[in-house]
Amino acid sequence: MFGPFFLGFGLLWVGALVLWIWALVDCIQVPDDSMYESGTKLIWVLVIVFASFIGAILYFVIGRPRPGSTPSVPRGSGSLPPPPPPS
Repeated sequence: MFGPFFLGFGLLWVGALVLWIWALVDCIQVPDDSMYESGTKLIWVLVIVFASFIGAILYFVIGRPRPGSTPSVPRGSGSLPPPPPPS
């Protein structure tokens, strides 16, 4: 009698856990904070961890960087500073 009921809640729980892990891994893999439209990596990790399922949904809706977005200052693109003058 309660089998389908518990099975349904079990599947919902597993789905929420998978979404939570996916959001957390996706957030951690963003290479630069400037790619986020709102917030920083630390803020989004804390939102996902402490708000769990709702935090993961919020991250995917408003926090995730848009596909193809690039950091504002690419790493390694600047030239090296000039060497110090000989003494």
